[in-house]
Amino acid sequence: MPVFIPQTDALAKQQAKVLRGKSALNKIGVVARVAVLAAAVTCITLGVLYPKTIGLTIFILGFFNYLLLIALRLSNNIGQMSESKSTAAETNPDILPVFSILVPLKNEGEVVLGTVQAIAELDYPDVLKQVIVVVEDTDRLTLDTLEALDLPANFEVLQIPEQPPFTKGRALLHALRIARGEYITVYDAESRPEPQQLRKAAGALSGSGSWCFQAKIHISNRRTNWITRNFAGEYYEWYERHLLELSDAGLPFGLGGNSFFVARDVLEQAGAWDPWNVTEDADLAVRLIEKKVRLRLLDSVTTETCPEQAQEWINQRTRWNKGLFVTQRVHLFRSIGIRQFGFAGWVNFWLPMVCAGLVPFFNTFVPVYLLLGGFPLLWLLVMSGSLWTVFFINLISSTLLNRLTYRRLGMRISVARAFGDVLLYLLLHLGAGYKAYLEYFWSPLQWHKTAHSETEPAPKPALTVP
Repeated sequence: MPVFIPQTDALAKQQAKVLRGKSALNKIGVVARVAVLAAAVTCITLGVLYPKTIGLTIFILGFFNYLLLIALRLSNNIGQMSESKSTAAETNPDILPVFSILVPLKNEGEVVLGTVQAIAELDYPDVLKQVIVVVEDTDRLTLDTLEALDLPANFEVLQIPEQPPFTKGRALLHALRIARGEYITVYDAESRPEPQQLRKAAGALSGSGSWCFQAKIHISNRRTNWITRNFAGEYYEWYERHLLELSDAGLPFGLGGNSFFVARDVLEQAGAWDPWNVTEDADLAVRLIEKKVRLRLLDSVTTETCPEQAQEWINQRTRWNKGLFVTQRVHLFRSIGIRQFGFAGWVNFWLPMVCAGLVPFFNTFVPVYLLLGGFPLLWLLVMSGSLWTVFFINLISSTLLNRLTYRRLGMRISVARAFGDVLLYLLLHLGAGYKAYLEYFWSPLQWHKTAHSETEPAPKPALTVP
């Protein structure tokens, strides 16, 4: 049965009914989680009991899963970077539309000043920018910070009840109820959109058809340490290589959590956000695609900071991994029947997500299988040797790709340091992968707050602090 916590937010309950079988609530109940755990244990047990049939099949699947992840990253980086053909052109609509900018905040302090300034300085008429800042009514840190600012007249602070589920999707649903704009976008506490972003989005959205445009996200604190350096490289490869290629080919892709632009009526027809999923952006992308909304990359950049400490990184990535796993459980098989994906679109959308999500399972199965399968020494040498070969291929290729990506980001890093980055970042991924599995079973709605900070001096404030 789904877990309904007493005092659950009424809007979240209602949204689960609206989405019906498309809500994550159906996949995070006790029965659903126990079923997944039982399936994993059964696979491992049968693999050990029947090592030359079932076990070998799972081993081979795991082997190819590792190879596919390497191949996917290589495909994002090898080859000439071509000029984008499909990012939105800068057109000037005759009549500028109204945008509702939704800004969900939780336990934010000084970083809020930079957030408000960045939105206030967007080169777009204030009367056409409705900014809704969403804060829980018990969040004194954020509320006190906002009260200390002389907020522009087009900013509204919406206080919502502190009730489960404590997710970004729930906050956005509350904001959508009072949004007046023709178009909707979302900015996070660390989002720093370029000044022309709304004008570019307005021009792109003024064309015919149903569109959703995603701006590129760049990491501003990439030079802080090895964690931020790796994170910036991941985002560069994702937005400037992978999503760019999909966008140019007209193929669907997963949205980021902020800086995407869509018509309000289109968003509502797709069901808006699912408050029962901690990775609401990928979930929304599936339902937009189902409603024949075409996704494209916007030729605009939002900068943001990323976690600088290992624990912060693991917590954030745990939430992402957990939410993506739940999104797969909700949409993976049913999306086979969604014509708007097409075969190539379905594979490109789901394959990276599925392969990454299965890594902790295979990392658990393989050593248990090899240790308890009762294999002769020769078999063990062949199978373990093949795995070590793939591991070293991954290390070497990742080191070279990291150096290439760092150079594209303007960072000169030695081979030795790039190799160290690969090893350390691999450990972080392993930790976040296992933690995501554990949290799915024990606390599927656990939301780890990410600390935000400014990495560069903020411009002279256009806002005053009494």
